[in-house]
Amino acid sequence: MSWNNDEGPWGQGGGEDPWKKKKNRADPDIDSLLKKSQENIKKIFASGGNANNNKLLIGAAGALFALWALTGIYTVQQDEEAAVLRFGKWVRTAEPGLNYHLPIPIETAIVRNVTSINILTNTSGNGQLATTEGLGGEGALMLTGDENIADVQFAVNWRIKSLGDFLFNVESPEATIRAAADSIVRAVIAQTPIARVLSEGRSNINIQLREMLQKLVDDYKLGVEISQVELLKVTPPTSEVNDAYLDVQRAKADMERKRNEAEFYRNSIVPVARGQAKKIVQDAEGYKAEVVADVDGETARFQAVYDQYKTAPDVTRTRLYIDTMQAVLQNTSKLITSGGGSQGVLPYLPLPELSRAKPKTEEVAQ
Repeated sequence: MSWNNDEGPWGQGGGEDPWKKKKNRADPDIDSLLKKSQENIKKIFASGGNANNNKLLIGAAGALFALWALTGIYTVQQDEEAAVLRFGKWVRTAEPGLNYHLPIPIETAIVRNVTSINILTNTSGNGQLATTEGLGGEGALMLTGDENIADVQFAVNWRIKSLGDFLFNVESPEATIRAAADSIVRAVIAQTPIARVLSEGRSNINIQLREMLQKLVDDYKLGVEISQVELLKVTPPTSEVNDAYLDVQRAKADMERKRNEAEFYRNSIVPVARGQAKKIVQDAEGYKAEVVADVDGETARFQAVYDQYKTAPDVTRTRLYIDTMQAVLQNTSKLITSGGGSQGVLPYLPLPELSRAKPKTEEVAQ
């Protein structure tokens, strides 16, 4: 369609451009405005210009410069630190108190709290880590060392140790801590049987997790300190499996109780048995020493008699006979009679009765 038609696209127009007509009616001439502004500035700074206008402009410029310089004043609280950036580059870290940096936008300050403990968890609704959809649970499903599945919830307590490293070494430090914590927990759980995770081994696992996570964030140079990693809750993924695991744990507790009772009984019996065994050994050693001493004494006595016999055989033989008869007749009843030539009363000497009567006479006398 031609713009030169008698009737334009919007009715009678005489063939004129409607856009040009509208522009001439509403829009000011930008070029003319800029030209007038330049002329006014030249008049102010001209050598023959008004001195009062010059002073006013200089004063306004000085006030604006002072206000701009005051933008570099900032305050850092006692529990905070500030990272000062010069054109986006970290140049220093400011301590608590009233500080100053070059005015904006030359330098800026990022203030962060470096003493408060930040808590990161993988539970639902609070820093939740990615979990497999449809498997249930409020934490993260992990595979244990004995190929069981456990729903693991944990918490990480951390604080900023180096503000510069925290802000500029890693693009998203909190997300990195979260991913590192999830990786470390999964690695440890994958090497640990579920029974140990559910019961007595959890405290040792917490210590191991903190040490491993601290080493990992130090390798990343995150500038954070891990104060604690704690397994909040570890459960099987379904209620049916959970009941079975609870039964297993109760059985383990009964086994531990029985073991403790057996160890107590052993500790009460074994020392007594060892004492009795030691006494028997000592009695046997004493008896052995006694028998050996008697044998040695008899041997020495026999050797002495033999030596005397070689020197005086007749005397020794008579002496042995007398000693033997004394030993044989010492505890026997003896009856002494005279020879066959005696007459009348039977000569009788009751030696046993006399020997028994002698002690009785002594007792009466006492």
